[in-house]
Amino acid sequence: MKLPNLLETVTEPTGENAKALGAYYTDARVADFLVWWAVRSPQDAVLDPSFGGGTFLCSACERLRSLGTHPGALVWGSEIDPHVHARTAAWMAEEFGVRKRNLICSDFFQIRRTDLPPISAIVGNPPFIRYQRFSGNARNKAHACAIMEGVRLTSLSSSWAPFLVHSVGILSHGGRLAMVLPAEISHAAYATPVLSHLKKSFGKVTFLTFRKRLFPNLSEDTLLALAENKGAGPGEFFWRDFADASRLVALQNRADYAFAGMRRVNGTALAEGDERLSECFVPRKALELYRHLAHLPEVRRLGDLANVGIGYVTGANDFFHLDPQTARRWRIPIDCLRPAVRRGRALQGLRFTSMDWRLAAENGDAGYLLYVEAEQGLPGSVLAYLEQGEEQGVPRTYKCRSRSPWFRVPHVYLPDAFLTYMSGVTPRLVANAMQAVAPNTLHVIRLRPEARLTSDELAASWQTSLTGLSAEIEGHAMGGGMLKLEPTEAQDVLLVCHVTVNGKLAQLAEELDSLVRSGKEGEAHLRANDVILKQGIGLTQKECRLLRSAADHLRNRRYTRSATT
Repeated sequence: MKLPNLLETVTEPTGENAKALGAYYTDARVADFLVWWAVRSPQDAVLDPSFGGGTFLCSACERLRSLGTHPGALVWGSEIDPHVHARTAAWMAEEFGVRKRNLICSDFFQIRRTDLPPISAIVGNPPFIRYQRFSGNARNKAHACAIMEGVRLTSLSSSWAPFLVHSVGILSHGGRLAMVLPAEISHAAYATPVLSHLKKSFGKVTFLTFRKRLFPNLSEDTLLALAENKGAGPGEFFWRDFADASRLVALQNRADYAFAGMRRVNGTALAEGDERLSECFVPRKALELYRHLAHLPEVRRLGDLANVGIGYVTGANDFFHLDPQTARRWRIPIDCLRPAVRRGRALQGLRFTSMDWRLAAENGDAGYLLYVEAEQGLPGSVLAYLEQGEEQGVPRTYKCRSRSPWFRVPHVYLPDAFLTYMSGVTPRLVANAMQAVAPNTLHVIRLRPEARLTSDELAASWQTSLTGLSAEIEGHAMGGGMLKLEPTEAQDVLLVCHVTVNGKLAQLAEELDSLVRSGKEGEAHLRANDVILKQGIGLTQKECRLLRSAADHLRNRRYTRSATT
């Protein structure tokens, strides 16, 4: 009997329950492939640390049967959800003879290696719970398990990271691990200790990525990780990209477990955060040029020139943000208001001006922030507005109730520039000519004194194909094809900052601003390339085209993947 009969009896968690458990069940094709790769002999004991509906358990039983052995004593697993555990365990016992005591109802972090027989293969899809939900005692236990393996994770780590580390600890010497992992392992700063642990623990680690997403309905991207020969590290890292999961079936027809077309990856650089797996998607000649330019003295990281941070958090945006009409109606004094830009679509050119602010305010994309510094001597109009907020329950919202007084919004900075952190075609860096503030829907840029650049000049420098490619490499794709740049990622984006260019940047910024506002962004990028890349650092026309083509390639890849369901 095949997997669909099992799925009729065990329903995948959905909505808030799925988020709480990090439970998203895996396609049977993917499970079959991972089990085929990890389970290679009739004696292999296999463990799924979070078996859910039993997709991997079913594949493991079928695989062991094909190798000529009964799976009952060799298939193991754990599951934290008692309802799911009971139904799956009963079904596995009935259909495959898996012993019920082999399928443990427990938090995986409670299980120790001594609780199990020697495990030759670990397969599965670790629960993905973001750090905001992954907290308290659950996180403490998970991180304690990671520490036992010599891995210290930050408080920003999602649940999959300690789950993977604990799985490595349970695996026997010489064993293999095959898992579905979030693509965060390839770009998140908190994942570098995990990559380092994989490199130290295994003889070889292979990442498989796909142009068609494995989980089309999730905002999170995923990849497959294959780690083999535990105890033979430090190992080498490899990577290959496939069209979609259907290609995995062809791989299973091979007589061996080696895949053609593998590309060696610098595992040390990945583990130290000096390179990202996304660089593998860049054509080789463009990548060689990009890495060469990154080491030129004229090329700097944004973080060398400016501080990149998130905007303020009000805790109740609709209350603290007032449109001009509301501010006038309540007669809020101007010294209690700060012009604010609320959304990235308000940023039209290379400079955010007073005219831009007025137009954006008409659409609700800009307005005023209620900004009260002193608690005493407030005008009556402000007190009346605050009383209305109290009647609405604003002081009881999470952020407001944790500060005193509740109406004083902290960390309101006057930035030199704004940067979009969720972007379509490309992230926009725009000079703050309006002297506005911004909430955490935008990143705020504050220039360092030693940068010796104006915000207009910085915005002009952002327009080159080198910076466009760097943003694609340093950022990461989200659902719908959007590119997300976290502050730490934005700080690593490359820009040209050179004395022969800087004198021309102010005039160039005006020219580029006009082009962008006219909808001629392509012309703006070409013009920036001419002045900054060709005249500034001596790149040829061919090299400029190479950088632009590579940026377009990465951009088209994230768009294409988002359109595929």
